Amino acid sequence: MSVPEPPAPNPQQPPASALAEAAIGSGNLRDDPIDLGAGVWWVGVRLPNDRFQSHAYYLHHPAGGVLFDPGSPVTIEATMAKVARIADPQSIRWLVCHHPDPDIASALPWLSEFLRGDEVRVVTEWRAEALMKFYGFRFPTWLVEEHDWRLPLGDDRELEFQLTPYLHFPGAFVSYDRTSGILFSSDLFGGFVPRSEVLVSDDLPYILEAARPFHQHYMPSSELLAAGLKRIQRRWPRIDRIAPQHGHIIASGAVAGAFEGLSRLECGVFSIGDADDDLRRLLRLAETRARLITTLLDATEPGDLPEVLNHELGSSHRIACCSLWVRLPRRGWILWSGGSHCRPSQAGPPEGAGQVPLPGDPQALLVLEPQRGVNLDPDLLDLLRERVPGIRQVLDRWIQRNETEDRLRLLQSEAHTDPLTGLLNRRALEQAVPMGSYGLICLDLDRFKAVNDTYGHDSGDRVLKLVVEALQRSHRQADRLYRLGGEEFLIAMPDCEGETVWRVAERSRRAVKDLPLAGLAPGGRITISVGAVAAKDLPAEGFRACLRTADRALYEAKRQGGDVVVVQEPPDPPMATPTR
Repeated sequence: MSVPEPPAPNPQQPPASALAEAAIGSGNLRDDPIDLGAGVWWVGVRLPNDRFQSHAYYLHHPAGGVLFDPGSPVTIEATMAKVARIADPQSIRWLVCHHPDPDIASALPWLSEFLRGDEVRVVTEWRAEALMKFYGFRFPTWLVEEHDWRLPLGDDRELEFQLTPYLHFPGAFVSYDRTSGILFSSDLFGGFVPRSEVLVSDDLPYILEAARPFHQHYMPSSELLAAGLKRIQRRWPRIDRIAPQHGHIIASGAVAGAFEGLSRLECGVFSIGDADDDLRRLLRLAETRARLITTLLDATEPGDLPEVLNHELGSSHRIACCSLWVRLPRRGWILWSGGSHCRPSQAGPPEGAGQVPLPGDPQALLVLEPQRGVNLDPDLLDLLRERVPGIRQVLDRWIQRNETEDRLRLLQSEAHTDPLTGLLNRRALEQAVPMGSYGLICLDLDRFKAVNDTYGHDSGDRVLKLVVEALQRSHRQADRLYRLGGEEFLIAMPDCEGETVWRVAERSRRAVKDLPLAGLAPGGRITISVGAVAAKDLPAEGFRACLRTADRALYEAKRQGGDVVVVQEPPDPPMATPTR
């Protein structure tokens, strides 16, 4: 069998390493080796219309080249033609066979004729050697376990090996080259290839989706898979690229995510699931259970829960929407459908959706709405019922915080609100002192004692409420009305001048005088005395002086017999304290 001579270098052609990082065209994959860096090359063969592609890799070294997972009679001639574009194939000294399957080792008889040197060795493990001898090849074997799991290549470069038992062969192992940082992972990270024109990929969701059915078919258990991956990471923390025997070469940016995603994969039963839809459904549920155990532990707010469930169940179980509903005593139904904020709902939870009650007080539900035309899997609801205690715990913490905040708001409101009229009180005024240009209007009911003495305190309370309604109709929307005590009120008017203050004061006086109070006040009427002041550019510390001025104006209105507005000049701004 002959191998073509390497072509002369073409200065117009980009380096193969650059081609490997791009979306590589099928023509280059068919004809060219691909430089993966530091003397490592992909020399595999892309079979047309075949999702089960097998890779071979070549490590060039002056002391002797290394061919990883040589392949089968279907691909070996093309593989050696690619090696010939890099170096003399007769310089190959090591043939690394990670396990004895035909796609890796059945080319050994062909290579026994093609490679003429007597120093060629097959690097493998003893359980693979026991089977590979039946291919009938002439090379001696070099067993990794007999050489401390290391192969020195010379010039301070060596390969290191790690046993990965039953992934998928009992004596399976992987190889690592510290110089390039490449892990030759054999069947690990392999996958069925939907896009055979792509060799190197950093698309993590695509990589994991391609790897999922492959590992579910070929790996015996999730526990063995996770343990094998952890053993690799513990031994070699720095892995720059993963070169599996099947699927896609994994670029550096996706290496960590590939390890994490693969370690969570449920596997070991998918092969019989091919013919059993119900088993595939149960497998999806098992994967969902494993993911939810982890992701729900990270939930700290109620809004995290539907967000996690929408992400985990949306595509795998065809769920259109997951939402969390709580019925609060004073607020009715509120819901979260993703995100940190809840919103009220007068309609309540939707009918016809799957509901998972969250026992406790107040009433709460987890609601799943399937996509149109999809029947909700009852086993999925059972799975979520298993997670109810953890979900309720997150919800109860929020309810407790919310009730505490409500109580604090209520206490603060009671402390700053007059219970009879609902107006802000003097304490609230002290917390919101006006400044700048503003007006103050002090009002006091004239001869209010006669109302209580004649008609009783209930009538007096009724009169006060009617007066408040009249005053609220009289002032501007931006103004604030306070009850300072007894029958005394204050209107604080931000951003206004003296003329506006006088008009509001006079309008308030007339509105109260016009109130029909037959049966509530002597003569069916009541009047007010009004004192007003307009401040201009007054700082906050001048407020008390301004309030005293409005008070003096009120007393002057009282002295004049009531039912009158008295306006006084504002106080002078306080003098600034001199600095030394």
